[in-house]
Order: sequence, then C-alpha cells, then structure tokens
Amino acid sequence: METLELFILESVDPIILQPVREKLLAGGYTAFPSAALDFPDEGIDFLKLLVKDPVTTFPGRISGDSLKDIGILNEDWCLIQKGIEARPNDLVAAIIEGQFFIKRFRPKYKENNVLRELKLESANIEYSDFDITDQTEFMLWGVVTWTFRNWRKL
Repeated sequence: METLELFILESVDPIILQPVREKLLAGGYTAFPSAALDFPDEGIDFLKLLVKDPVTTFPGRISGDSLKDIGILNEDWCLIQKGIEARPNDLVAAIIEGQFFIKRFRPKYKENNVLRELKLESANIEYSDFDITDQTEFMLWGVVTWTFRNWRKL
C-alpha cells in the first residue's frame, strides 16, 4: 500500500546554484552541450525554479511502488501544488476513502466537455486503478509538479 508523507516549506529563501562550467554529456559524442554554458556567470535560484507559489506548494515523500513503471519509486520526493487545475495525464495527490495517494489523472469527457468518468491510474500492473464514482469518498488535493530521487544516499 502506498502513502504520502507531507511536509511544509519552512523557508522560501533563495537557494542559488552556480552552473557547472564544463559540458555535461548525457549521450554519445554528439550530445548537446549543457544549457548552463549559455549563462556562465549567472546563478540559478533553485527554489524559484521549483516553487511558483510557496503558500500552496507542499513537499511530499512517496511511499510504495504503484508508479514504478513511469519511474517514480518508493521514497522519491515530490512537490505538490494546490489550487491549480489537473489536466489529463497529470500526476495528482488525491484523498481516496480517507487515504492519500499519488496517481495519474485520467478523466474522460462527454461531447459538451462534461466529465463522464474519472479514473486514477497506477503505473504498476500489481496495483488496481481507482474508478471514481459519485459514491467514492474522494478529494483532489493537488497536482504533482516535480518528482525527485536521491541517487546516492550520503
């Protein structure tokens, strides 16, 4: 069973990162140079890049592997923004039957743009999707705007 652990942004002070001054190749010899090289003297405010509205943005840690097929693994981190409209295929934080979940938002609409059905999908065949009906205790809590993984624990 997956869960979501939520946190509060305690500071919105800038986190300035200086770009690497050398090429970072992600492919073969024909890889494009790092975009950071176009701005060698400027720093990047990392927090400003990630958080558009600190009041409505919440960090969370994902527990479970129901999204592993799209590359989101147990203990990955995410940023969730409340107050923005979910679009088809967005990852959303939802409360379903009293429990937090991160799932893919899959609405289907009638011809006149009225919601016909709503499915919240897992990305792991070992987990069922949620078919949201009028009888489902459900609240769309926010939209996942970023996910992060710690590749090397220090």
